[in-house]
Amino acid sequence: MSNILFKYINLFLIEIWSLILMMAPYLLIGMFVSGLISIFINKNFIYKHIGPKSFTSILKSTIFGVPMPLCSCGVIPVAATLKESGASKGATIAFLVSTPQTGFDSIFLTYGMLGPVFAIFRPVAAFISGLISGVIINKYDDDEHHHTSEVHNNTNEDDSFFVRIKLGVKYGFYTLPRDIVVPLFQGVIIAAVISVLIPPNFIAENFSTQSNIMYFLMLLVSLPLYVCATASIPIGLALMGKGLSAGAVFVFLMAGPATNAASINIVKNILGKKTMYYYLSLISSTAIIFGFILDSFASIPISDMVHQSHEHSIDGYGSLLLAISFLFILGHSYIINYDEIKLNKKDQSEPPVIQKKALLKVEGMTCSHCKESVETAVNGCTGVEETIVDLATGQVTILGKDFENKVIEEKIINRGFTITS
Repeated sequence: MSNILFKYINLFLIEIWSLILMMAPYLLIGMFVSGLISIFINKNFIYKHIGPKSFTSILKSTIFGVPMPLCSCGVIPVAATLKESGASKGATIAFLVSTPQTGFDSIFLTYGMLGPVFAIFRPVAAFISGLISGVIINKYDDDEHHHTSEVHNNTNEDDSFFVRIKLGVKYGFYTLPRDIVVPLFQGVIIAAVISVLIPPNFIAENFSTQSNIMYFLMLLVSLPLYVCATASIPIGLALMGKGLSAGAVFVFLMAGPATNAASINIVKNILGKKTMYYYLSLISSTAIIFGFILDSFASIPISDMVHQSHEHSIDGYGSLLLAISFLFILGHSYIINYDEIKLNKKDQSEPPVIQKKALLKVEGMTCSHCKESVETAVNGCTGVEETIVDLATGQVTILGKDFENKVIEEKIINRGFTITS
């Protein structure tokens, strides 16, 4: 019994290390490119260029959304601010649908692990699905009048080229890893478990006559699941190794990152229940359609493309060095997140001497983008001197003088979050 357990543990660890070796070079390149993209296509740039109800605004929001490395929760605060800034429901939904499906970091990793067919098809599907969703929402979901607020730019347009590059590198190798470290490792662990415990071609041998059902099964699993575009890739690779068709895997890669249970609830709060149903229907239908297209019309065998991409991976000491660098960046990000949680708890247990303090319990915060959104909203209220957000517990501590609780609560709710106490 102990020998069998040791064997599976050994296979599990080998599989994890193999995945890390495979992922490291492509994800490091993706992080660097994502950092550079953040210099030119940042949130303030998007708020400035996406206007009211029109096809052009939908097109812009989709174009801006595809390369941005934001998960299905991280995209919500940006979308909420878009809505506050005057964007139509169609432009907002187009951004919500296209952005979390892919990003430059996940595109490079998709090429490295799943091959060029997936790497090309994935951003194309994200763009088309975002565009279609935005057009349909603008046509069939009436856009009520909404308040347009000013968006404050936190970046200095007079920064030198080298300062901008430094900020981009910081985003790519510091901010972005903090958001993906936990879901990425979760994805690697799930992929390793699938690879070790499920026999090769198990799905193909047992469900080969039920391929259409697998589309819907993948969809049911994907919609409520929180998995970012990057973390979904090793899981998709493991499922393909067990015989799941490329199209069914693509349904998971498209619908999984696009939404989750928390983001569905937040979309309902921001845009209404009717828009939420449109949002889910459009993601579901486009995912199944693109999965079917991939299975029906891909002229090059997908499995061959996957194997070819692995053959071009870096070998030897270069691969080892990149893997160690990759683990160092992610480990450093995890330690920072852990230290921040402890610091927040200390700050909340020993608050400074102030005139007024308020505690709120906020639901829907899952990543640093959510935290930043709440902090920005609260700190912009008159009388607030400091805001402490604890992602682990959802508690928001507000310190200051003569601030209005109702104003703060409205600001948080307008960002798409729910206040429970």
